[in-house]
Amino acid sequence: MPVPQYVAQLKVMLQSPSAANSAALVNMLRAEPDLGRQARPQLTVDPVFANAFRVAQPGLDYEYHNVSMPMPRAIKSPTNLDTLLRTVQDGANQYRSLKAMGDGWGFANAVFTPDWLVHCLGLDDVLPLEDDTFLPTAPAANTLVRFQAGITFAKLSAALATTGRAVLQQPGFQDLTYLGCASVGGHGSGLSIQGISSQIEAVELVTLNDGNQVRLVRIERSPASGALSDTAKWRARYPAPTFDIVQDDGLFHAVRCGQGNLGIVYAVTVRTQPAFFLEETRTMSSWAAAWPNVQQLLVDPAIHSVHVWINPYLNAGKTDPTVLITKLARTTATQRSGMRGIGILLGGMNPITELIRLYISLNPAAVPFLMDDALKSCVASNVVMPSTEALDFGAPNTVPVHASSLGFDASTADTTFKALITQLNAWTQQNQWISSPIGMRWVKGSQDYLSPQFGRDTIMLEVPIMKGTPNATQTLDRYATYMMDTWGGRPHWGQQNPINRQRFEAVYGAAVPKFVSAYRALNPNGFFDGPLVRQLGLRDIANGN
Repeated sequence: MPVPQYVAQLKVMLQSPSAANSAALVNMLRAEPDLGRQARPQLTVDPVFANAFRVAQPGLDYEYHNVSMPMPRAIKSPTNLDTLLRTVQDGANQYRSLKAMGDGWGFANAVFTPDWLVHCLGLDDVLPLEDDTFLPTAPAANTLVRFQAGITFAKLSAALATTGRAVLQQPGFQDLTYLGCASVGGHGSGLSIQGISSQIEAVELVTLNDGNQVRLVRIERSPASGALSDTAKWRARYPAPTFDIVQDDGLFHAVRCGQGNLGIVYAVTVRTQPAFFLEETRTMSSWAAAWPNVQQLLVDPAIHSVHVWINPYLNAGKTDPTVLITKLARTTATQRSGMRGIGILLGGMNPITELIRLYISLNPAAVPFLMDDALKSCVASNVVMPSTEALDFGAPNTVPVHASSLGFDASTADTTFKALITQLNAWTQQNQWISSPIGMRWVKGSQDYLSPQFGRDTIMLEVPIMKGTPNATQTLDRYATYMMDTWGGRPHWGQQNPINRQRFEAVYGAAVPKFVSAYRALNPNGFFDGPLVRQLGLRDIANGN
């Protein structure tokens, strides 16, 4: 198709969004996938489209993947324990705050600092386990792995595969660092499986004492709760204060999901499982038709996990949201078979999705029709893959989005969901749109104090909005505020959230003083504080204010 004809048709479609027009747009782009690249020069100067290609950005000057922040005073990149210890001590000597950063794919301020940003991606080695210091009651050494804080799920999974092992659970994107994911409440999906932090058996933390001297401490459960190490053997190998060991349940359940507020993690020891395959089936349905079946799948021992992608909009006379149900079943197969839907294989950033983003930025009323089409393109049955591949969402991870995710009590699923759908449809009257499918995932309750899953089986409801969609960040703040204030939702700390001290204390309740006790002990003078600490009022709470 000639570019001028395409641009003319695009203008016609913008004037009257409909299922037919949206399908025609998608079919046009699929038939000529290079059309977007060819059309872009004309679109960027056409008065109708030009401004949509220049989405306003905040006045920030440091960007890394999804993270945008004020330029730190210094960026440090340690590559081993010695340089990490020296960095932290130098920072304390110069009275600089320090925040660790891993993969940079987050959407929130947990890693922000105006002072020293410590990039941990150079700390990505698998380490010796030191199982000769273990207690007799510790898990078998071949079920554990010890690694540095900057390792990604992709690299860790590749290392484990050589020994026939796999992680217990993973998020939908393998380029995330394991530790960064755990520290902000990251998770997979499966009502019988806890979040990422709950797989950690020991944390090696670099922090500062009351005298602002660097210390390295290994934090484990108490012996009564299942500690790994024999403290006498450990201290014989590492005489204090070189590398102390503390076995304390309170510190342990704080530091596994600590958002970087307690120090900088050097390494962790984590449980694993034998490598396995999963069979993936994705089917389209309506919420009312799918919900009874989903409830059965969640308690079926043959099902590893279930997640649901949702088009929340009741367009074209619909009375019930469209959903895509993904079922991942355990299988004895050991060979790949089948093929995922084209939306999973090819749904990332490319000329097609770039022009769909443009279309939505100019006329978001097309969102409901385009989202149904996107969900249909993901349908597939009986696709067998290694677990690490099956649990990864694939190409859609590369679409640039803003995102917010809130966890709420899984027992209220149907009621909460229906109430939220009513809200989201009403918000379109203020031109506030969700332009990517909402993700619903189930996570077993956690003992970690600031895990979004603390104390209850949880549904994590992630709302991604493609960059360029009008009012995206305002819509996400409205969603998060509604979920916190109405349903006791707790934010995923790596995603956008407007939580404040009042909401923090309300939704976390008894967990707050437990975390604050560890915060006082491990970060006594505030060297690891940042904007999130101020947002939550943690230092004020710790000081009794």
